[in-house]
Amino acid sequence: MMQEKSGDALDTLIIGLCQIRNGYDFEENLSKALLMIDKAVEEGAEIAVLPEMFITPYEPDSIRKAASLSSEALDRIRERATKDGIIVVAGSMPCEGDGKRFFNRSFVIGKTGQIIHQHDKIHLFDCSPPGGPRVRESETIRPGSAVGTFDTHWGTASVLVCYDIRFTPLTQVLADRGVRLLFVPAAFSLSTGRAHWEMLMRIRAVEIQGFVIGVQPAYNDSLKYVPYGHSMVASPWGEIIADAGNEETVKVVSLDLKHIEIIRQTFPLLAHRRKDLYDTCWLVKSND
Repeated sequence: MMQEKSGDALDTLIIGLCQIRNGYDFEENLSKALLMIDKAVEEGAEIAVLPEMFITPYEPDSIRKAASLSSEALDRIRERATKDGIIVVAGSMPCEGDGKRFFNRSFVIGKTGQIIHQHDKIHLFDCSPPGGPRVRESETIRPGSAVGTFDTHWGTASVLVCYDIRFTPLTQVLADRGVRLLFVPAAFSLSTGRAHWEMLMRIRAVEIQGFVIGVQPAYNDSLKYVPYGHSMVASPWGEIIADAGNEETVKVVSLDLKHIEIIRQTFPLLAHRRKDLYDTCWLVKSND
């Protein structure tokens, strides 16, 4: 079947990429996030997006310490979304843990402060990539087991967190569900960021034939785990239409959503899939 435009979806969306240079002061990180949401609104953004673990460096001890602040951070982000009248993809935070391991949870907060979607990172990065650093995420994070979507004025949207974006079947599941906007809070390291970040943003946008919005922390070489930065937006044709560089910034980007329908009509991928030969499906109850 053809991939169709979602109902009366609006044709233009302005996104604010909030690329925070986070450090070890959790309250300062949260304050920066709130100020960046304000700045995004001032520049016309309708959705503001924060990075993975925006209240803490991506380091085990810091994540465990930051977990006690997550509830307060969520409340304050919800208050700010209500005050500013903006949707916030609140990166991710450590939630519902046992003191040692937590869900790496992303919240999507509506304009009146309601939680309209959440996603727990499914895939855990237990790797020693070339160029380092060695990471054993499973020592700190509990894996999620669901993927969902949520409705917006701009069509169907979803969230994946960081390492999730490397797994093609997950993206295909979202393509089958008609996702037009895919938000990816992430924290790639220098080595994995240089090697694969742009590549993954582009190919996932081509696969869903929609916009992929990836937001990372800014580069900070005072941390043990140094983030790559380069928050970016990829178009349905796989072009990078925005790159925030590696410094702390709020980058506001206007998306022409008519481009989705043009690409889906001229390259009807779903219609051309050989389901008589292969298929991709979700095996457990999801949270749609």
